[in-house]
Amino acid sequence: MTTSVRAGADHLARCHRAARDEGLAPALTVLRALVLPGLLPCGPGGHAVVPQEVAAGAHRVWLDGVTAARSADEESAVDSIDLPGGTVVLLRHGTGSRGADVHADQRASWSLGLVWLRLGLSEALRETCMRYLNGRRTGSTTVLQQQMVKSAVADGLIEHLEVRAVLTGAGAGDLPEVVLAHLHTRVTAADRLLVNLLGASGYLTGGPGQAAHVSELVAEAYVRAES
Repeated sequence: MTTSVRAGADHLARCHRAARDEGLAPALTVLRALVLPGLLPCGPGGHAVVPQEVAAGAHRVWLDGVTAARSADEESAVDSIDLPGGTVVLLRHGTGSRGADVHADQRASWSLGLVWLRLGLSEALRETCMRYLNGRRTGSTTVLQQQMVKSAVADGLIEHLEVRAVLTGAGAGDLPEVVLAHLHTRVTAADRLLVNLLGASGYLTGGPGQAAHVSELVAEAYVRAES
């Protein structure tokens, strides 16, 4: 028996802060505990991106709004990735044994919470970029002070502010799925822009580039294709 939670501003703020300050795994743990306690969250295709502890402890799956028994015969491990804040695992569960009830409040809360979560991760990436660029010198100034670099960082900031403006004040179910999908696209665009500013260091294993890539996989796993 699970409790359906309609995420409010306080819940989403907790998830956003965890993503920004601690990383993907802690933020997913917070969101899952608030919205889908005890369940393994899977998207419409049966894909899941979850902390290692969630993958190990869930006995039932949540498949894009409906619950089903978790079956080892229907589940496969895709990957395991060590990131700042903890390990996340990528799974795929079969979608054939769905339950009958669609929990609309859960689905709406999870969908909105994921955008807030990814925004927090992207904001942390921006701060990482600024520290990195401000610590590298070129001539008598820092790389961050170069006009093209400042412009790129500003573009990332604008993306973040515009996504936040749409999210602020919105409750679960207030924004259409197509709008949430568009916000995910904006976050992804900001991430790709910012990672490029880090050069080769942005693509190290366990580094900010890998965290941004897994954040993008979160959107791919849970956003409906028709959106």
